[in-house]
Formats: sequence, C-alpha cells, structure tokens
Amino acid sequence: MRNGEVKIDFVIPWVDGSDPAWRAEVLEDRSRIAANPSDDGGGEVRGATDASEERYRDWDTLRYWFRGVERFAPWVNRIHFITWGHLPAWLDTDHPKLHVVRHADYIPSPYLPTFSSCPIELNMHRIEGLEEHFVYFNDDTFLCRPVGPERFFRDGLPRDAARLAVIPTERVGHNILECLAVINRRYDKREVLRRHAGKWFDCRYRLSDMLKTLTLLPWRFFPGFRDFHMPQPFLRRTFERLWCEEAGVLDATCRSRFRSATDLSQWVMRYEQLAAGEFVPVGMGDTGLATLSEAGMPALGRDIRSGKYAMVCINDSNAICDTEFVRRALVDIFDNLLPEKSAYER
Repeated sequence: MRNGEVKIDFVIPWVDGSDPAWRAEVLEDRSRIAANPSDDGGGEVRGATDASEERYRDWDTLRYWFRGVERFAPWVNRIHFITWGHLPAWLDTDHPKLHVVRHADYIPSPYLPTFSSCPIELNMHRIEGLEEHFVYFNDDTFLCRPVGPERFFRDGLPRDAARLAVIPTERVGHNILECLAVINRRYDKREVLRRHAGKWFDCRYRLSDMLKTLTLLPWRFFPGFRDFHMPQPFLRRTFERLWCEEAGVLDATCRSRFRSATDLSQWVMRYEQLAAGEFVPVGMGDTGLATLSEAGMPALGRDIRSGKYAMVCINDSNAICDTEFVRRALVDIFDNLLPEKSAYER
C-alpha cells in the first residue's frame, strides 16, 4: 500500500481551562464524588494535582497549531478537534477539513462526564468518520517545518521507534505501569524481539538507544518502552482490537471521572503496536522536547526559527514565575514562524 493511497487524519483534544461553565462542572463532580466515592467507578478524586493551573493553562498557541498543519502538512485528510463543548472564538468551524467532536459525540454515555484524558484518548476509534490511519496530537505539540505523510505512515503501518527502557517509578505515574502490565500479559518479550529483531535494531535509531535495548534483553518481560511525547500515529484497528480483547480494564479506566493511579492511557495502544510489530522504524532526530521557563525562551526561539525540529513538544512547568512574560515570548516565537492567518481562522 503506497502512502498516496492512504488517507491520514489528525486528532487533537483541547480544553479551555478558563471556561466558567467547565470549571463549575468540574467542581460539582468533585464535590459529588467526594461525598460518594463509589460514583467515580473506582477512580479517585485527586485534589490539586489534576486541577493545577499548569495542567489546563492556555498559552494562546492553538492557532499556531492550525497554521503549522496548513503550512507544513497540507495533505492531511481531516482534523478531528475534540472538545468538552467550548470552542476558540477565532476558529472557523465551517472549514471543510475540520470536524468538531464533542465528548458526547463519541464517548459512551456511561463514561460521561469525564475530566480525565484517558477516556477521551482511549475512545478515539469511536469518532465518526475517523480514518484507519490517524495521528494523535496533544495541544502542546507543533509542526515546525514540512513533513510528508511518509513521516507518519509507510506501507500502511505507523512510523515509530522501538526501544526498551527501565521505568523509574518515582518519576512517572502508575498509569505507565498499568499499560505495561497489559502488554506483558499479552506478549512474550523474547518472542517479540526474536520475531521483529529488525524493527528493534534499525540503523535509523541512535546507537545509544539500541545499546539500551541490548542491555535489557535478559529481562523476561517488557520493563518499559522509551516514550516520545510527539505526534503519535495510530491504526484505528489497534483500538478496536484492544477494546475487543481487553474490554474489562479499558471499561474500568473509562468509568473514572478523574484520573486514577490504576487507569490505562493511550500509551497502551502504542505499546500494543510495538509489541505486535505493526510499525515501520523511524529515526526521531527531527523531534525536540522543551520545558517552558523564563531562561529557556531564547534557546527555544532559536531552535524553532532555525528549522532544527520538524516537530516539537513544549511542556508546561509549575516552576514558571512570570507567566505573562513566557506567554508573550512563546507567541512571539510562533508568530515569527507562522505570521499568516490560516484558513482555519475566522
């Protein structure tokens, strides 16, 4: 199957954390579940962690995501824009490639309302009209120079980089460990690496990555995968297969209104593709990861303006003191790269 024959959709969820109606519903649901914890389907109400400002902080950069897609990936078939219900005032919802998807449009009603990203992500295959091949973006991941469809899919399979890793439990949530438990139950690590050795040891990977995998070969199970917080290509059938074969654990996750330590995340879908060998190796040298800080803005600007990265993920941080300075600097960086309004803007 040639890439030209494959239609590729983009999916991006977004939340307006400043929306009074949304915030009121969050508080109402938290209060209700605090009074009756069984209403959360086994989940837990997490106080300040899930409600922290940086978790839902808006840096006014969403329009640059759309500008980047229009300029650097004009071949996209359709954009599925997932929202609780609110929309940016500037977004032109009549754009022929834009499909606005509200939670209630595709997430089964027993899982609603939800204030966890897990049900939003794990049910993406239910979006009406979603193509078999799609790329999942977070709203902090941006295209910074031209990318072709072959960067995400080749021969009908997702492009990805497979590398084993040891997961430091003190630095990551238990969600990753829950995802690994599912994969280790489904696959024999040694058989996977024997059958797909060429995909785990590929010349496009960094030598250090392959050496890391090599050192972890003696482990009987998957200790972890290296995660790249970048636009992630998926096959719709991967979601359908796991929902068919692992419905119990996925259902339990989706019934949690707020994130729980025992929830699965969309990483389980990526791990499934890696373990099944349903991917084509790709180098990740064209990607960059940055954490926002006052001191780091000049370097971030230089990297983006120079075209160093085709894709970049910009993480928020609770260490930022002057948020307005960072917001202005970030907008200036993207406005310098993408000054022209896109057709997705009114």
